[in-house]
Amino acid sequence: MFKDEEKLSRTFSTKEETLKKADDAGLVEEREGEPVLEDDLKIKPCSPDPDPHSDEDLDWTPEKPAA
Repeated sequence: MFKDEEKLSRTFSTKEETLKKADDAGLVEEREGEPVLEDDLKIKPCSPDPDPHSDEDLDWTPEKPAA
């Protein structure tokens, strides 16, 4: 997930997984019945992370919602 070309999250396998993690963190809103990322966030393809990560490595999770 990116904002202004800055990568904000670890790399996820699919766009759907990224959107689900963002929704779990409260970063998704519904517009015209479709999920949309808040605050000009974008899902973009990117290279895999060099090291495997778990949800504990995320800056935002349901337990630590995005600001």
